Amino acid sequence: MITIYTVDSFTRELFKGNPAGVCTSFQDVSSSTNLDIFFQKIATEMNISETAFITKANNSPSNSRYFLQWFTPTNEVDLCGHATLATGHILFEKILQNSSVDELVFETKRVGELKVKKCDNQGRLQLDFPMGDPQPIEIDNKILQEIKSKLNITQNIHDIQLCKLTRKLLIQLSSSIDDTIKPQQSLTEIKFPETISAFIRGIILTSKSTTTTYDFISRYFAPWNGILEDPVTGSAHTVLAVYWSRLLNKTLLYGYQKSTRGGDVECEFDEKNQRVFLRGYAVTVMQGHFQVQPDTLHF
Repeated sequence: MITIYTVDSFTRELFKGNPAGVCTSFQDVSSSTNLDIFFQKIATEMNISETAFITKANNSPSNSRYFLQWFTPTNEVDLCGHATLATGHILFEKILQNSSVDELVFETKRVGELKVKKCDNQGRLQLDFPMGDPQPIEIDNKILQEIKSKLNITQNIHDIQLCKLTRKLLIQLSSSIDDTIKPQQSLTEIKFPETISAFIRGIILTSKSTTTTYDFISRYFAPWNGILEDPVTGSAHTVLAVYWSRLLNKTLLYGYQKSTRGGDVECEFDEKNQRVFLRGYAVTVMQGHFQVQPDTLHF
């Protein structure tokens, strides 16, 4: 049978943070196109924002190095933070609990090597990710009004930037994010200019925090990937960390993603090495099995 876990990431509480699926049953199998098709079927069946799969590493396979992929219910994505955190959590908690390994290396298709390491003995983990690089962009006012209308944004837009690496459009609001904002599938109907349309697969809304607990607040919408609103988004924080670090002139920041579930992300921007470190907790919610025998599959 194929083992699958669900994990709530960027939280220490059940039913908070962002749920992810984690499948470890193929860690001794090499990645392949046919396997990707099967992974997509599992992710569609799981029907949560992302399901992560580990297979055998191409470069010196070991119990600390794996090949990692992420699938939404509709497609494979280039990078997913919360499912990477969930995968590291499951490996440390379920697979390597009696091992001295305290750092994992994940090979990926498009974003190079990612690392997950233990921060302490309390379960907090650190993700080592490539930095996002948001850049100012001008968008026609008609499109901006369409975005505001579809998301029910009542605040003024203070700034707009685009991160082509993560394909995220960042919009800073002039005042604090409020609960009037609602996710809409119809965001995908917006006709962005051809020069940028290929680089928009999600929209980040953000504002400066009004409390001393956090530096910034955010929400994230990705109907292009089959996700109306993502509860807590690691990949978005690789963009947010860079954006707010530049604005606030600080390298260590604390973000809160203000979804219904909510989640905390500690961010550190290492500009010299062009990396962002994301830190947080995760909690295992469930372990189950798909009624398919791996040895009956031919990949």
